[in-house]
Amino acid sequence: MTPKLSSFHSKVTIKRKVPIPMRDGVNLTADIYRPKGVDVPLPVLLMRLPYGRAIASTVTYAHPSWYANRGYIVVIQDVRGCGTSGGEFYPFRHEYEDGFDTVQWCAQILSGTNGKVGMYGFSYQGVTQFQAAVMQPAGLTTICPAMATADFYHGWFYFGGALCLDFVLTWALQLTQNRAQFLKQEPQATQLFEAQKQMERWLNFAPLDRLELFQSEAQESVKHFWFDWIGNQQPNDPYWQKLNPVSYFDRYDIPALHIAGWSDLFIEATLNTYHMAKLATRQPQHLVVAPWQHMPWLPKVGEVDFGEAAISHIDELQIDWFDYWLKGIDNGIVTQRQGSRLRSDRKPTAQLFLMGENRWLILQDFNDKNSNLDKYRKNKDLFLHDKHQLKAEKATIESLPDIYVYDPRLPNPSTAYVPCDQRSTHQRWDVLVYKGDVLAENLSIAGTAEFTLYAVTSAPDTDWVIKLLDIHPDGKQMLVSMGVLRAKFHKSWEAAEWIDTDLVTEYKIRLRPTCYSFLSGHRIGVAIASAAFPLIERHSNTKQSPTSANVSDFIEATQQIYHSGEFPSCLHLPLLTGEFRA
Repeated sequence: MTPKLSSFHSKVTIKRKVPIPMRDGVNLTADIYRPKGVDVPLPVLLMRLPYGRAIASTVTYAHPSWYANRGYIVVIQDVRGCGTSGGEFYPFRHEYEDGFDTVQWCAQILSGTNGKVGMYGFSYQGVTQFQAAVMQPAGLTTICPAMATADFYHGWFYFGGALCLDFVLTWALQLTQNRAQFLKQEPQATQLFEAQKQMERWLNFAPLDRLELFQSEAQESVKHFWFDWIGNQQPNDPYWQKLNPVSYFDRYDIPALHIAGWSDLFIEATLNTYHMAKLATRQPQHLVVAPWQHMPWLPKVGEVDFGEAAISHIDELQIDWFDYWLKGIDNGIVTQRQGSRLRSDRKPTAQLFLMGENRWLILQDFNDKNSNLDKYRKNKDLFLHDKHQLKAEKATIESLPDIYVYDPRLPNPSTAYVPCDQRSTHQRWDVLVYKGDVLAENLSIAGTAEFTLYAVTSAPDTDWVIKLLDIHPDGKQMLVSMGVLRAKFHKSWEAAEWIDTDLVTEYKIRLRPTCYSFLSGHRIGVAIASAAFPLIERHSNTKQSPTSANVSDFIEATQQIYHSGEFPSCLHLPLLTGEFRA
C-alpha cells in the first residue's frame, strides 16, 4: 500500500511508514517530512534510531517538522528490527550497511532530493552517523553527532575497565521491552515493563552472567547482546574491534559538528571520538560542549542551575551548519562565527561552557594538548597529605598510609553523574575525602585531570574510583568529575596483570574531561574509594571476572593509600591561568 501523504500542520506535510529497501531485501520504514509549497530540490536530513521514529529524539531536539519548515526534507527512520522496520535488531551491528543503503536512497531515489544528505541525532543516533560516514555513501555531505562514540569499550560500555553496570543493564532492558512493544508481544511487553520498575533488584543480582531476567527463550534476542557486552571485557577483544566505528576511521573523511555535555555519562567517549576524528581527516571538525547531562538539555543539571547561558540553541546551530554544507549559504559558521564576541581574524572551531562562571569559552581548537588553550594552561598539582589534606607541595614528613576496607557486599554507592552533593555517599568507612585550602581566588580548569595513586591492596585485583569535588563553604561536596581504573589494567589495556598484594603500586587514573571554575571561598576535594555502585559493577576482589562471581566469592580488600615523599599520591589539574579571553 502506498504511504499516505498528509498535512502535519499548515507548513509541513508528512508521509508515514515509507519503506526503504536494504540490499538484503529487508524494508526499513521512515516518516518523511517536507515543507509545503516548495517545488525545487531540497537537501535531506536523516536520523536513524532504535526507539520508534515518532519520538525522533524530541527529548533533546526540535520536532522534525521544525527542521522541515526551514527548507529540508527530513527522514526519520526505524533501524532494523525496531518500530515497523523488518529484520532482527542487534545494537549497532547492521548500521554500517543499512546506513549506507539509506543514505544512497535519500540522495538518489527519494523524490525531491537535491542529492545532498546530512545526518543528526544523539546517543545511538549519533553513533549511526559515524557508521554511515566510514562507509562513504554518495551524497553524505556532513554529520552532527551528539553525545556519541566511535569506541564502544572506552567510556561507553566500560569505564576504566569496569562494566558501566547501571547504563548497560538499564539500556539492555529498555531495548528488550521496546522490541516486545514493537512486536505487540504479550505477556512479554507487560512483564518487561514491570521489570523496568525493579531495577534495584536486577542491579544487585549476582552473578550477572546468570541474570534470570535474560535467560528465558522469549528473550533470545537480548540474550545475545547482553552476554556479548558483559563477556568481552578487554578493549582488544575482536567483538569490539569489529563493532567499533574507529576501527574503520581510515575511511572517515567528512565535516562534522560534534556536540557533548560535561555532565553526560559519555563525555569521555564523545571527546575521545572528536579527537580521533580530527586526526583522521582534514575536514572541519567543530565542537560544542555544554554543561548538560545525556538528556534533557536544560540549564539545570543535577542540583545546579547554570542560567540563561546554558539554554540550548543546538537546533539553530545545526540549521546554520546544514545551511552552510548542504545549501552553500556562507553564514560564517565555518570561516568565523557571527557575533561581537569574536575577532574577525579568528576561526573558532570549539565552544566550551565554563561551569562555575557559567560562560562560554570560544576557541580556535580544543585538545588536551596542543590547542590554543595551552598558552593559558599549565598543570597544577595537589598532593595528598596526612590528616586528609590536599596541598600544593609534596609531603616532607613520612606518615602512615590511610586505610579503608572495601566489602563488595556493601559497595560504596554512586549518584547520577551530575553536579550534586556527595556527602550522603561519603558518610561511610570505605571512602577517604581529602580537602584543599580555602581558595583566595577563582581557580579554573579545562581538559582532563589525572590522579597518580600510590596504593597497596590485599587483593589480586580491585577497582579504584577517584572523584574530583567542589567543596562549598556550607560543606556541600559537589561532584565535578570522576575516574575509574580496574587495577589489573594499570600497565596496559592489552595485557592485564594481576597485582602484587601488599606491595606499593603506582596507578595513573584519568578523570573525565571537564571545564570548571572553583570559586573563591571554596575548596578542591578528592574522594577515593573502590566502588561506585551501581554506576560500575562491584569488584569481587578476586581474579574471577566480577560478572561471574557469586556472592560467596566476594572477599574484603584492605586498601592502603600512600601520601609520603617516596610515594606522593597527587591530583594533576589542567589549570587555566590568568583571565581567559576568546
